[in-house]
Amino acid sequence: MKRIKGYLGFTITELVLAIAVSSILVLTIGIVMVDTQRGWMDSYAKVHGGAAADAMMTKTAFDKVIRKASRSIYHFNGLDDITVYYYDNWLTSTDLDRYARFYRSANEPSEMYIQHGQLEAGIKKDILAEVLLASNVVDLEFKPISGGIEMKLALDDGREATTVVSTAILHNE
Repeated sequence: MKRIKGYLGFTITELVLAIAVSSILVLTIGIVMVDTQRGWMDSYAKVHGGAAADAMMTKTAFDKVIRKASRSIYHFNGLDDITVYYYDNWLTSTDLDRYARFYRSANEPSEMYIQHGQLEAGIKKDILAEVLLASNVVDLEFKPISGGIEMKLALDDGREATTVVSTAILHNE
């Protein structure tokens, strides 16, 4: 019978070295994954939170309301306060029966609101809704342009700053 001169298998040194190399690879992959996840969360928060979300919501509300407002009747109550008038149902209404007021809060100047209300014989009767559109308002300005109204809104939440300039054309008479 022949004797085998060498043993099959790995030495303890080879095993320790393989475990060390594997640990370094796993640690490196883990660090890359955590860093990628952190970057993704930061990007998502910038796009879907804070100043960017407030800016998009405010722009959408402004465009929607101004486009259905009367061309001939609107009031500027200062650079950061405008009231527009519109029909609740333009097919059946004969007189302007609703109003919307975009304004910066006097109590909290960093907040912008929209107030919807009902008119009766051209006089403000009831407030139907008041909604906070944006927080962290740095600057708000409305100005008339040819056939429409322009809104310039600057927001800064400490993490990001954004400025929105939106122009909407008044469509109704």
